[in-house]
Amino acid sequence: MGGAFVTGPPQPCEEIRRFLQNTGISPDPWSADVAVVRADARAKVLAVTGEPASVASVESVDADGVPGRLYRSTGAERGVLVWAHGGGWIHGDLDTADGVARALANRAACAVLSVDYRLAPEHPFPAGFDDLWAAAGWARREFERVVVGGDSSGGNLAAAVALKARDESVELAGQLLIYPAVDSTEDTDYKVAFRTRYESFAGRTGFGANSYQRLQHIWAAYVSDPAARRTPYASPLHAESLNGVAPATIITAEHDFLRGEAQDYARRLKAAGVPVELIEYGGQIHGFFEMFTVTPDAHHAVNTAGDAVRRALHSTQPSEPPKEFSCDR
Repeated sequence: MGGAFVTGPPQPCEEIRRFLQNTGISPDPWSADVAVVRADARAKVLAVTGEPASVASVESVDADGVPGRLYRSTGAERGVLVWAHGGGWIHGDLDTADGVARALANRAACAVLSVDYRLAPEHPFPAGFDDLWAAAGWARREFERVVVGGDSSGGNLAAAVALKARDESVELAGQLLIYPAVDSTEDTDYKVAFRTRYESFAGRTGFGANSYQRLQHIWAAYVSDPAARRTPYASPLHAESLNGVAPATIITAEHDFLRGEAQDYARRLKAAGVPVELIEYGGQIHGFFEMFTVTPDAHHAVNTAGDAVRRALHSTQPSEPPKEFSCDR
């Protein structure tokens, strides 16, 4: 499963190589206190997002019992993107999502509802999923059209909400999935190959094995029951059918442990007749989407994502054909 690796040692973009060389190693979540993990992740994200873009307004909202932050780019939007931040279901918050939410609101000319969903391990599955579903329901009443989206674990929640919307006959205009975690299976060909090929990456020994172990840990923290991990709302790739789900835009990074499952999900969506746009960024790593001060690809990807959301909210036309980008554009 998943796309084939290119030959030769994996090489990141030059700006990503410099970033990795100058950034400290994060604490291992399986051995460090969760508060330490959260504080470290928060500091690292806020260090790369830069100055927040101006928007028309930002307000705290109660989305059917779920706290959120509503961004408006013009003040009169009829469509909204319901956004779930990444963080392996165990860290991340409204502040770490702030830069991306502002940029997407401006580019898509829509409102963005950033959702402060409950985190594991204190609140395991389905708490975060239930929160995003509730927030999407609130958004459906407040706005004419709704897109759900998120990055990494947030992409998982968005894809799962899109599945439930299909199951409950609730219309969504689209789904935006940024390097989503959609498959809890540990031993896919792609993941096994990643561990070996990425034994060393950008000077970091054990990069592949560490990525593998991190993903094992966060899945266990989010869904403790291995059998439940393969249910569709936990692992969307395990849905029996994807027929009828909302059109999707999926963005991936070349050097990402989750790339294979995102590609598999795009293939399954296409086979089910769902309009899907798969955009792959060469030379990039997991997390690049929010790295506005690190790589120009972050700006390009957010603009591309915003354009996709705008099309979904304001047009009935199908998505553009899939494109492939690389860091040497």
